[in-house]
Amino acid sequence: MSTPPRQGVIHDIGYRTFTGRRQGTGAIALSLYLTSLRHCFGLGRSNKSKIMPFLVAALMLIPALVLAGLAIQLSKMSLGDQANLFAPLANYFGYPYWTQLLITVFAASQAPVLFARDLRYRTIVLYFARPLDRSTYVLVRLAALATALFAVIAIPMTIWYAAALSSGLDRTQHTKNFFAAIFGVLVLSLILATFSGMVSAITTRSGLAVVAVIVALMLTSGIVTIVQGSAYDTGNETAAMIASMFNPFTLVAEVVSGLFDQPRPVPSIPHPSAGWTVVFIVVTLVWILGASFVLVERIRKAAAL
Repeated sequence: MSTPPRQGVIHDIGYRTFTGRRQGTGAIALSLYLTSLRHCFGLGRSNKSKIMPFLVAALMLIPALVLAGLAIQLSKMSLGDQANLFAPLANYFGYPYWTQLLITVFAASQAPVLFARDLRYRTIVLYFARPLDRSTYVLVRLAALATALFAVIAIPMTIWYAAALSSGLDRTQHTKNFFAAIFGVLVLSLILATFSGMVSAITTRSGLAVVAVIVALMLTSGIVTIVQGSAYDTGNETAAMIASMFNPFTLVAEVVSGLFDQPRPVPSIPHPSAGWTVVFIVVTLVWILGASFVLVERIRKAAAL
């Protein structure tokens, strides 16, 4: 016995019932994901909307190309062994840490595109007029934003890694560091997507959301850096560990360093013990799940109005 089609959804709005093919939740979610991912880079939007994401993506390539060129030049000069001693050439997770301002700008500028405009102009109700529940909508939007962030960070790192492999450096060490960093970038992308999405959904105004995300992430980054610098000078590792929890970049740097025994982006970030690594993993889950919960509840409340 076949299940009768759901009534009261957007297909039936009008003077007669829609009789064409009705897509299921999976197809709608996939379509929303692809559209959201395109919108993160301004595709399908105005030319003005393409400037910021592609500018940030282009600027993100510059440090990676410099490091890749340095590795190749050292190889041509038969200085491969010395290159292994040059810490930045093997410190892959240092890349998102050093470029955190650009990554923050990308997250802050694109999160409102996916989460603020639908709430502000009440187009959110059109999404839920289809068989798509609130949680799926939020998860799909977050997945698209996290994918865009991951691509912006991981593509330059991959170019840098490919150059390192072709320049005669220690492949085993570089491969280990690269894939550990890729794991960190994935986690970092999830945190930044959920946090910036949550702020955008709460503010609903794009300009205010951009400023709020940048100020929140950069302000905490500055404070954490100051605290860690002071803790490094005084030898107080506990204070440095606690401070790391309040910024996504330092938090994920601690997770990657603890889980994979990776080099730290800066000396003031202490290498965590096994116990501290567990604590950092728990805090990471709190950042992701807490922001996701607030975001789902915000969307649910707004859609019910």
